[in-house]
Amino acid sequence: MKRSIATVFFVALAGTFALAGTKPRPRFDARLPVLGTTFHSLPAGSGKGLVEGSCFRCHSADMLVQQRLTEKQWTAEVDKMIRWGAVVKDPDKPAMLAYLAKHFGPENKFAPIRTRPSGY
Repeated sequence: MKRSIATVFFVALAGTFALAGTKPRPRFDARLPVLGTTFHSLPAGSGKGLVEGSCFRCHSADMLVQQRLTEKQWTAEVDKMIRWGAVVKDPDKPAMLAYLAKHFGPENKFAPIRTRPSGY
């Protein structure tokens, strides 16, 4: 029996879609926390309250603690966030920058926490 090229193509295509639906889900350790869980708090220090008040409106501490920026880079980052709507009073900016550079500079020893995707 002769089959047309189109028939062979559509049979192969249907088989591909059928197999795609049976693909096994990856396994993740159920003991790991779900991605998006908040884990960190900011270290104590002068400027902590200013950073929390200005940055936590949009970011969790997890976003900050993983950074390794120089003071110059933190200045550029804070200026960008101000342009995007962060509320930072001019007199508070030096204390914020000193805090961020001290705790989240290039020497930052942040170690990420392993997580699993939601739904696993």
